[in-house]
Amino acid sequence: MLDETVVPESESDVMVRRARRPGSTIELSFFMTTLGLSLTGVAISNLILYRTCVHVLRHGRAECSSFLAVDKTNDTQYLEKEVQRYAIFVNSTKSVLESLAPAVLSLFLGSWSDRHGRKPLIVWPLFGIATTSMLVLIYSMVDVGPWWFILTSVPYSLAGGVATLSTGSYSYMSDVTSTEKRTARMFTVQLAASGGVVAGSLLSAPVLRAVGAVYLLLAGASVAAFTYAFTNVFLNESLTGVVQGSMTSIMDLQLVTDMSRECFRRRPNNGRAQVLVVAAASSLSAFVTFGIMNLEYLYTREKLHWTLSEFTVYSAVNTLLSFFGGLIGMSVLQGLFKISDLPLAAVAFVSAAAEYVAKTLAVDSWHMYLGASLAIFKGLSASLLRSFVSKVLPADVVTKFLALMSAVESLCPLLAPLVYSTLYGATVSTAPASVYVLSTGIIVFCIVLIGVVLYFRRHATTPYEVLQPEPF
Repeated sequence: MLDETVVPESESDVMVRRARRPGSTIELSFFMTTLGLSLTGVAISNLILYRTCVHVLRHGRAECSSFLAVDKTNDTQYLEKEVQRYAIFVNSTKSVLESLAPAVLSLFLGSWSDRHGRKPLIVWPLFGIATTSMLVLIYSMVDVGPWWFILTSVPYSLAGGVATLSTGSYSYMSDVTSTEKRTARMFTVQLAASGGVVAGSLLSAPVLRAVGAVYLLLAGASVAAFTYAFTNVFLNESLTGVVQGSMTSIMDLQLVTDMSRECFRRRPNNGRAQVLVVAAASSLSAFVTFGIMNLEYLYTREKLHWTLSEFTVYSAVNTLLSFFGGLIGMSVLQGLFKISDLPLAAVAFVSAAAEYVAKTLAVDSWHMYLGASLAIFKGLSASLLRSFVSKVLPADVVTKFLALMSAVESLCPLLAPLVYSTLYGATVSTAPASVYVLSTGIIVFCIVLIGVVLYFRRHATTPYEVLQPEPF
């Protein structure tokens, strides 16, 4: 058995052919992407509710028009449960479509990008987002049923979606940063994305009120198109000596074989178990996120009778608190007190569990804000877990393992909405908070998993010793 050894930075550079040079900033791209998506998200949800009410349930347009209102009234209260149940089914089907292709692509793209570069893994999903945003705009102008909306997700799915964008961005950060600065840089990208969510959430309701849904969706599509064009032109490739790849070169089963062999190799001191358990915790956290994502607005409409404006303000405050919580976590807990990635990830999971408990017990609006306050460290976990993986695996294995994590997490938008939507649909009349009870249980299990990895690492002499493979 080989002893754990630290791979020198220069050796890691050779492994992945790093190219640190100007043009390696992706923060603006993430800010603009999340700005466009959060700007249009709730308006799209209202549009689906309206189209479901009119085209599927056959209610009158005047009767259903309140679903499009920025300020919710009680006019559609008697329709809410019926419309929500069907709209949830539509959104779940859309989530399945958006998850299938990214899950399959992620199995190939990790090894593929080692030869053909990281930039395609970033610009392809942005192109898919831009194309889908344009199709959503067209859908809003054509009076058809909600099932046609699902077709707008095809470009997003075939371009790799969030799974490929996540793999590409975290691999890119691993290439262009040193071990010491990697966690902070990955979190900077996450902060940029959070800033876009805050800006989009705050602008959504007033822009919708001022110009209407069509022009709001036009603005979102324009932002997405600009983001793709800007990134494609100005973002430099992080690797040198890359070979131009083609779509046919991706679907090579040898790429999957290479990834599997490297990701599941035995490593010293339960190294294989360490990274796989971390990946499991990250996947379960993503499962909760994707399960709750499309239900929180419906939950607040049903239980607290919130308007769109109230929800968008809450979303902005929630993201803003997470933004400042992240800054405190990185600058104080990790920067000043030197708390390493895994213990801080455990703190993040405890913060998330406290949030879901508060929302489970919510009977008034301020309880939702209490939950958001308790969740200030919640957003740290994704960056911390990936940062940990990038530091303990050899540099030529990092992207392969991140791709494996993305492949597994790509199944979350596929499975989580089915589980959560089924549970919410069955309990919306009696116990709509049951989805938060489920979330609490899953996050508590994530805390246990992090504890297991910390137990495995109790004999590590340094926080981030590289886990070299054992000889066959």
